[in-house]
Amino acid sequence: MSAAHPRLIAGVIRDESGAPVKGARVYFTDAPTPAPDVAALTGSDGSFSLAAPVEGTYTLECNADGFAARRTTVATEEADGLELTLRRR
Repeated sequence: MSAAHPRLIAGVIRDESGAPVKGARVYFTDAPTPAPDVAALTGSDGSFSLAAPVEGTYTLECNADGFAARRTTVATEEADGLELTLRRR
C-alpha cells in the first residue's frame, strides 16, 4: 500500500511591469478535498510554493498591499512554474 504524496503548486507573482511582488499572500480557496488553512508569502523574488494534499484542481487566491486580489484555478499536474500578475489598485 503506497501513501499519497502531496504535489507542489509553485510559481511567481509579478506586478504589471514584470517586477516580482514580495510579501504577497497565496492560499487555497477551493480544493478537491478539504484543504488545510495555510498560506504562503512570496519571497523577494516573488516565488511561492504550497503543498496540495491530493491530486486535482485547486483555486488559489493571491493578494498584496496596493494590489487587487487575483484568483486562478490550476490542476496539480500543471502546477509548477505558474506566473501570476497582480494589478495595482
